[in-house]
Amino acid sequence: MENKEKQLVIVSSVTYAMKGKQLLGKYGIRAEVIKTPRNTAEKSCTYSLLVYKDIDRAEKILTDNGIKVLGRAQRRGGV
Repeated sequence: MENKEKQLVIVSSVTYAMKGKQLLGKYGIRAEVIKTPRNTAEKSCTYSLLVYKDIDRAEKILTDNGIKVLGRAQRRGGV
């Protein structure tokens, strides 16, 4: 089910985003660290993980490993 929409998992810092990317990679979930788009986040200094599949599983893995998820958003089109 290929989709042009990618899911963003919003976290509080670049440090958590980097840790999250590495952690998700260990579970076979591809993710990229990006600065959260301004129109997406309530707080301006957040980072996101751009997740390509298994968004529910990715969020559970992050929270189970102590990475606080601030929210989710969708990103349309290419990276």
